Amino acid sequence: MSEILSQDEIDALLSGIDEGAVDTTPEEPAYSEEDVRPFDFRNYTVSARLKMPGLEVVNDYFARGFRSTLSSLLREVVDIVALPIKLERFKDFLNRIPVPASLHLFKLEPLRGQCLFNFESRLVFAFVERFLGGSGRRMTRVEGREFTIIEQRLIKRVVEAALQELEKAWRGIHPVKPQYVRSEINPQFARVMQPDETVVVCTFNLELEDLKGEVLICYGLGTLQPVKAKLYSPFQSDEDADPYWRQQLEEIIRSVAVELLVPLGGAEVSGRELLDLSEGDIIELDAKIDEPLPVYIEGIRKMLAELGVYRGRKALRVIDFIKEE
Repeated sequence: MSEILSQDEIDALLSGIDEGAVDTTPEEPAYSEEDVRPFDFRNYTVSARLKMPGLEVVNDYFARGFRSTLSSLLREVVDIVALPIKLERFKDFLNRIPVPASLHLFKLEPLRGQCLFNFESRLVFAFVERFLGGSGRRMTRVEGREFTIIEQRLIKRVVEAALQELEKAWRGIHPVKPQYVRSEINPQFARVMQPDETVVVCTFNLELEDLKGEVLICYGLGTLQPVKAKLYSPFQSDEDADPYWRQQLEEIIRSVAVELLVPLGGAEVSGRELLDLSEGDIIELDAKIDEPLPVYIEGIRKMLAELGVYRGRKALRVIDFIKEE
């Protein structure tokens, strides 16, 4: 059947519309207005669901390591659980942090940009009280006060320990060196990124007896951009090798016999000269007696040495090692 209408068909269709034989009433949509939601193309990444298996592995390693370290510092059992990763705008992240805040800025060398570490205020006061010999169960009024110099110094110990564990957790992804920058009490003074910049927020639930709180780590997407491929990969290398296995492997490698060859020199002779050789003739080599000799191990030149005698046996004295580019 042809998709192009003839003139007679067009005339019949128009006359049917005029006479009302053809229904031109539009159909009701299959959805309601409540199902329609506005979509912000500028900030579409904020609502996107984030999946970074590599970063989740980092968070798990950090939670386990920091749990052990913090338990040793406080001399009490601390439970830390990593929650799913969130993606939000930087200004939204700062707006939900109350004052006073325990915000700590640090860098992940060699990655660019600054990151944020945040401890919930009630956790900070509980840590300080335990460091000073208290039980930490007394409820401290958080609102309307700031951290003293002593409290800031004590909490910095916890932050430095957390950065050390963070460095260990990142080893399987990419070697980084966290560098502490400064701390802030007011989140408005910690604007190290653009307000609309998208950040990755890692949340950890910390539980200490009957006290619960959150620890937050905030990364900028620009900071993680150079290692994005590694963070999206579900497979990570394990650099914590078994020391017993490593020792056994080293012993096996050290006991392997290798061939060591030291050529004294070389010379080119013709077939006629070779046939004319007789006992007592001298063949002059291309190497001088005062020059070091190359030492070949399994056919690879590795050292330069001098030929001599040691305890009645022929020996070599190593002069230098050859490092190939």
